[in-house]
Amino acid sequence: MSILQTNDFIFAAGRLKPWRLLMPVHLLVFCCTVVLAQNTGHTLDSLKRALSTATSDTQRLTILTIMADRSGKESGIDYGRQALQLAEKTGDKKQIAKVLAKLGILYARTSQYDDAVNLLQRSIKLSIAGNDTSALANAYVELGTAFLRQQKLDSARATLNKCLDLANYKDDGLQQGFAYNVLGNVFKEENNFQEASAQYIRATAIFEKLHNAEGLTQTLSNIGNIQFLLEDYDKALGYALQCLSMAEKLNKPSSIAYARRLLGRIYRKQKRFDDALGNYNIALSIYQKQGERREIGETNTNIGNIYFELKKFDDALKYYSNALSIKRGIADSTGMAYDYVAKAITFHNLAKPAYAIVYFDSAMFFARKKRLLSLVMDSYLNKSELYRAQNNYRLAHENYLLYTNLKDSLSELRNMDASKELEAKYQNEKKQNEINALHAENQIKTLQIDNQRNQRIYLIGVLAMSLVLIGVIYNRYRIKQRSAEKLKHLAALKSRFFANISHEFRTPLTLIISPLQQALAQPGSLLALDDLRMMHRNATRLHVLINQLLDLSRIESGKMRLQVIETDIGRTVMTLCAAFQSEAERRGMRYTVVVQDSVGRGFIDRDKLEKIIFNLVSNAFKFTSDGGHIAIEVSYSSLLYLRVRDTGIGIPAAHIPYIFDRFYQVDDASTRTSEGTGIGLSLAKELTVAHHGSLHVHSEEGNGSQFELTIPVDREHYRPNEFVQIADAQDTGTVSNNIDDSPLIGAHEEDEQEETNAPGAGMHDEVPLVLIAEDNHDMRLFIRQILTEDYRILEAEDGVMAWQMTQEVIPDIVITDVMMPKMDGTVLCEKLKGTLATSHIPVVMLTAKAGQESKLDGLHRGADDYLVKPFDVQELKVRVHNLIEQRKKLRQLYRQEITLQPLDVAVTSVDAQFLKSIMDIAERRYSDPDFGVEEFNREIGLSRMQLHRKLKALTDQSTGEFIRHFRLDKARQLLVIKNAHISQVAYDCGFNNVSHFSKTFKEHTGMTPSEFASKSVIAEP
Repeated sequence: MSILQTNDFIFAAGRLKPWRLLMPVHLLVFCCTVVLAQNTGHTLDSLKRALSTATSDTQRLTILTIMADRSGKESGIDYGRQALQLAEKTGDKKQIAKVLAKLGILYARTSQYDDAVNLLQRSIKLSIAGNDTSALANAYVELGTAFLRQQKLDSARATLNKCLDLANYKDDGLQQGFAYNVLGNVFKEENNFQEASAQYIRATAIFEKLHNAEGLTQTLSNIGNIQFLLEDYDKALGYALQCLSMAEKLNKPSSIAYARRLLGRIYRKQKRFDDALGNYNIALSIYQKQGERREIGETNTNIGNIYFELKKFDDALKYYSNALSIKRGIADSTGMAYDYVAKAITFHNLAKPAYAIVYFDSAMFFARKKRLLSLVMDSYLNKSELYRAQNNYRLAHENYLLYTNLKDSLSELRNMDASKELEAKYQNEKKQNEINALHAENQIKTLQIDNQRNQRIYLIGVLAMSLVLIGVIYNRYRIKQRSAEKLKHLAALKSRFFANISHEFRTPLTLIISPLQQALAQPGSLLALDDLRMMHRNATRLHVLINQLLDLSRIESGKMRLQVIETDIGRTVMTLCAAFQSEAERRGMRYTVVVQDSVGRGFIDRDKLEKIIFNLVSNAFKFTSDGGHIAIEVSYSSLLYLRVRDTGIGIPAAHIPYIFDRFYQVDDASTRTSEGTGIGLSLAKELTVAHHGSLHVHSEEGNGSQFELTIPVDREHYRPNEFVQIADAQDTGTVSNNIDDSPLIGAHEEDEQEETNAPGAGMHDEVPLVLIAEDNHDMRLFIRQILTEDYRILEAEDGVMAWQMTQEVIPDIVITDVMMPKMDGTVLCEKLKGTLATSHIPVVMLTAKAGQESKLDGLHRGADDYLVKPFDVQELKVRVHNLIEQRKKLRQLYRQEITLQPLDVAVTSVDAQFLKSIMDIAERRYSDPDFGVEEFNREIGLSRMQLHRKLKALTDQSTGEFIRHFRLDKARQLLVIKNAHISQVAYDCGFNNVSHFSKTFKEHTGMTPSEFASKSVIAEP
């Protein structure tokens, strides 16, 4: 084995993970202020000022901990020590344990591993004594990493297994991932690459499931390192580049540096020395900024190896010396042994044998200390060769004898190890045979004992059956008594329910019928707008009540099932809660809705979640007086948590156990303060249970109530049959609320309203817009005079200006000269026809070149027409008019063709591909109620206005109109199927509200959905 190869040893993959400080709740605001100051660009001085103004030891402790994490290596340790002194002063063992762990991590970062191990072990002992598992798993991982750095592999493995036991018990996937990752490093140090890879893959699967990019950067780089060691450099390079990309997005310096070092090693093997040096130097600068001495030393060694291979021996010596200086400071004997060997072989190449022999002796000293016998053996061999070159045959012979003796000793050791392994295997088999014999004897004795036990069990069974019979008879008697009491209570509940429901129906019916009767009694009179709003509000109220009764009926009959889809939960909750804002303002109430950033997309039954939240929030408004406060808080931590708090009248303790019972009301008919039927909270509870969640209430009479909703939103919580589309024909829509004057509308309906008001809407109903691109001012003026009576005109004096103008204001036609500065007409035409947003625009090219070749070139680049100067004025006007009229006819044709079939007619390949793309997107997303203009823009890759203008130009429809017409044409197709239900078709076509669907369908077809279905129905195949 060559000395240089020995020197290029494997560096361990570190794991520096931000320390998480847990703080008391009463410090939350203070600490958030401190952290915010730091994150917004303030210097360390701002934290020092905050420290000087802190009023308690707890606050000072929090600030010192943040300063320790944010400062340089030495000052960070100093702040950590101050924090430890302050924690010990408070006597809080949990806090002391946390600060000890923090300080241990800081020492590990600066390669002071003995101190780090001591501090982390103290932290673990205190945490175990105080039964504080919150930070224990993280401390185990950090301790295991420190042991790994010290090459104490057995201690590292035992510590990491403790971490895994604790993480499995707590079901802490993140800590499991980090423990598996570091455990993989342990196996890698033992050259057990297969087991190391298995640990890394386990960790990667966990981090991918948790979407933890920080963990993925570590595991992917470690897998890449294994591929490097297995000499699969292409795979190793792929993993290293992937790791580097993720680390740079996270702005994680330690991970960036590790990926750069791995790239340096790969490029060195591929003989790409400049790339290798570039990556090593970047890694070195990062480690120097972070003060990570061990990594600085390793990287200096790596760079020295590159210069050695380039035969720049003086440069190599400089970096080897730097590495040795650092490794002496951190007592890295193993690293020093390899660096001494590297310097020795470098001096040998510089023809300085005396220096080489001295450094070989130094290397052998440290190699013997760490039992690196192969390195000692190679050093003897190299010294023998050096002495022979000096004609000192005696010393050459002595070193060669030492080399051969050590080589033989190593062979004997290996043979002894193999013999011991065989002996151990034999003894294990012998013990296993003895265990099997004892096991057979135990089975015989067990059978005898079982027979005796069975006899006793038979006698006991007879006695137990007698007791059970007596118990059954008594239980039947008790059940009969309870049934009678329950029937009596149920009769009272039903009586109260029918009285309440009668009131709930009669009141809104009166407010609808009375204004109508008044209007009918006065022919020619019109209903006032306020009357119409009142009638609509009460009709909506009846609609909600009927929906609730139907939902209870479906739950009771077992027909209510989940219809889970992936949606933006935060947006859904905010949209629903916003509907109550006007009621809060009207009543002078403080109404706050806080949705944490962690609440994103998830899997829910949107209809059921909306009904649950609507009932909880409307209940809070119902029992909170004017001027009160209602707060809604939504967060996510493996489950979705929603809390509704109010300052209302509260619930007496005696009523809380029954608050979710059907038809149950706290206030009876004589004391009730608000309208209601007693089914809202019951429905919310039963829908929550159907959604695999829980709903609880905490309340105190006179001090308000708090309802806490918890539901799962991850895919794995639901069965496959719960992801099907809504199939309940009786479902009449999502919950509307009677607080606002109008029912909730879907996201796509809002997009239609926005699209109608968008700039440029209706553009093609105006006078057509012509862009003249011509560098000659007089020619531009002449063409403008020709066309100004019939068209709006824009002018551009070169091709670049024309291109920019077409991107900002899409014209109806472009007239361009062929020869122009900056960008000629043929290039402009080619870019227009090759760009999705402008490919539909007709282009007329004008040129002084009369040759056929020039004309063919222009037409080949996509020009729609071609005129040679001088041209006939009338001919230009006719050709422009014809192209614009052709485009109008094509729009009409497209509008007819682009219903539900792929388009058969195309103007250009770009337009055809565009139309196919929008049809594919619409076909795939039309049933999603959240799919609107913004989502369409993201899918197709155009801005809102570009997509609007493109669709308007090709189909004479805005984006919102296109989506709406596609959904309605789909609805027409579905309604002709026998037994198709209108509500089902509405939901399947992406409408959130059935009444809105009916109104829109009638505007589109001239018939209501039911009229259309009755005239067009066909039997299902």
